[in-house]
Amino acid sequence: MKKPCKDRLTTVFPRQRHYATDPANLAVYPPADITIERIGDPANADLTTLFGNGTAGEA
Repeated sequence: MKKPCKDRLTTVFPRQRHYATDPANLAVYPPADITIERIGDPANADLTTLFGNGTAGEA
């Protein structure tokens, strides 16, 4: 999905359960643009901190 969308898509990797440390799983996918520790973290996050300019998905 990231290849065709390029900068219009921001990928997020929530570090949780076995996905966070499974080397086989991590090797299959390219690194995420943003890594968060808990799935609920973005609910209280500042968008400028997450996305640099406060927006996501704008062309």
